[in-house]
Amino acid sequence: MPLITSNMPETWQELEEMVAAILLECGMESTRTVNLKLPRGSVDVDVVAKETNDGIQNLIICECKNWRTNVPRDIVHAFRTVMNEIGANRGYIISRVGFQAGAYEAAEATNISLVTFQEFQEHYFTKWYKTRVWQIERNISNFNVYYEPLGRPGYGHLATDEERAAYDAVWEKYAYAGLIMWKFSPYGAMFGELEAPELPLSYDKIEKMGFAIPADIKDLTGYRELLERLEVIAEEGLVELRKVNPITRGMDPSEIDRDE
Repeated sequence: MPLITSNMPETWQELEEMVAAILLECGMESTRTVNLKLPRGSVDVDVVAKETNDGIQNLIICECKNWRTNVPRDIVHAFRTVMNEIGANRGYIISRVGFQAGAYEAAEATNISLVTFQEFQEHYFTKWYKTRVWQIERNISNFNVYYEPLGRPGYGHLATDEERAAYDAVWEKYAYAGLIMWKFSPYGAMFGELEAPELPLSYDKIEKMGFAIPADIKDLTGYRELLERLEVIAEEGLVELRKVNPITRGMDPSEIDRDE
């Protein structure tokens, strides 16, 4: 199973931030360092996530241990108490390196999963990937239409060679991003399973077409980092493409439905 990110947290703060971000990008409400009320007081929980399915809300809590030693049994016992008292549906203790044998015994037959950060990513990869590519599609779908086989939006309405040259220059500037994004299109699996392309990607075909891939793109080996970078580039590209598209030129972005 592939991993969501190629980055490894160095501190406990980074571990909490990355766990919370992954759950948020899975479509959940996700918050760090939450104080939860218990029948006999309160407790601070590293990450709390809420997910609603068919009107039913599930509560997920995560304890993040960025220790360089295996997590012992007593941590699991304390976490079990918190889980029971707040009525959480699922709990994760996420370790940097692993767990002692007694910890696994304490978690048996419970709704607690003991995982490394890598295993946590594997558990959520499919959900994260499906949610993330649809999020991006909704955000930048108008950028993608400029690189569809049907043709460039508004190009036929250009009146002069100068306008066409200006449009071509912007289109070619962002063509590499448009072609890469096709590899992550959720529409490619409308009638089958949505699968992530294997990383690192091969850019040979795009480069043979004459489009250079920036070095910072080629160096990325994590899905989270690559998709985040491409989304930013696509947002920038859409602004520039709309300036040379005679249909959208000068329009308020909020008034544009599709750039076709």
